[in-house]
This record gives sequence, structure tokens and C-alpha cells, in this order.
Amino acid sequence: MSTPFAAVLLAGGRSTRMKQDKALLHWHGQDLWQAQLHKLQSLDAERVLLSCRRDQPLFVSPDEGVEVIHDPVGVDDGPLGAITRCLERVQMPLLVLAVDMPWMTAAFLREHLVPVAEPVRGQFYRGPHGDEVLAGLYVPAMLPLMQAVLREKHLALQPVIEACVHSDLATTQMLGDDQMPFFHNVNTPHDLK
Repeated sequence: MSTPFAAVLLAGGRSTRMKQDKALLHWHGQDLWQAQLHKLQSLDAERVLLSCRRDQPLFVSPDEGVEVIHDPVGVDDGPLGAITRCLERVQMPLLVLAVDMPWMTAAFLREHLVPVAEPVRGQFYRGPHGDEVLAGLYVPAMLPLMQAVLREKHLALQPVIEACVHSDLATTQMLGDDQMPFFHNVNTPHDLK
């Protein structure tokens, strides 16, 4: 029996290196954002959110039970801003998944990032390039630090996670070689191939 949690798909990135919206890439017969959202919906989260820009053509029907959180118009505060807004809204542990991690599986998320016991701390994995901040578990106790950093316009997430680990609000563990492929990003057309 898991602790109540929410899940959010981050789909609002600008996709500048891809030169087209990554959320709309074709992936196994559907748009990538739909495939990623279905993974989150399979986890039995209490709430499922879709974080995106207002101008993106990402539509969910009301009966899907997905809450759409639009980035504020004219504000470009990246994933930190999006995650902070969603965490403020749900006020419970929040499993975050980026739209551009198509090799992430629901099984990995369920086994490693769905909270199972109280108290819940943030949970992240560390790879060769540092903490994997766009597939992890954020918790409300992290909010004051996230909000403070956001006010200062420091938008990098890795230092936030490091500070949360230092303050015992989150933990990280090293990725095994067999786990690294789940965290691969699709940033360029070459990556997609």
C-alpha cells in the first residue's frame, strides 16, 4: 500500500535543439506526451497533472481526470518553476517525469520512485552528469528552498536537489548501468534515431 502521491508530466519545454515540440514527436503510434502520460496514469496516483504551455496543442478529455497546469504567460522559469507550481498545488509527494524521457518505464517508476512509507523524502538518482532531476520524487518539505531559489532567478535544479539532500529533505542514489537507459533524453533528431 503506497503513500498518497501525485504525478506530473513536464511537457512545456521549448525544444530548441529538436527544432520541433518534443511533446508532439511520434512515438509508437501516438504523440510522445500521450505515451508518457499513460505511464503516469498507470501508477495509481491520487492526482495526475500535465504541465505545459498554453500554446501547446495538448488536449485531455475531462473524463481522464488529468489536471492541466499551464505555465504563466510571459514567464520562462523552466522546470523549476513548473515543478514548484505543481507541488504548491498538490501539497503531497509529487512524482515528476519529463516528456523527453521515452525509455523510462512505469515499472521503474513504480518500483523506485512511488512513495511507500512515511515520512517521505525526495528521491532522486545520480548519473554520470549529476542528479537526474526530471524523473524523481519531490516532496512539500522541499518547497521553501525551491521557492527561495526561484525568487532569486536561479533556475538550475541540480543545486536545489543537492541542498535538499544536505538538509535531509531528499536522498540520491547512484544509477546502475542497467538503469541508465531509462534516463536518456531525446533532445535532438539524432537522439530519436
